[in-house]
Amino acid sequence: AMNSGNFVFSATNGVPNWPCYILVSTNLALPLNQWTIVATNSFNANGNFTFTNSTDPTLPQTFYLLQLQ
Repeated sequence: AMNSGNFVFSATNGVPNWPCYILVSTNLALPLNQWTIVATNSFNANGNFTFTNSTDPTLPQTFYLLQLQ
């Protein structure tokens, strides 16, 4: 979702404190091992996760992926 020029990525019902990565790519067909890790985080104690990233309209479309560990 977009919020005040920021991209907000949320997840629920995760395993509490479970680690995860946020991966990005401008090419959706690219193999996952070639996507870039932009954040390492964990679900909170309630199993929720939120990642916020500022957007730049001059950059190409970017795809985001939540990868669990």
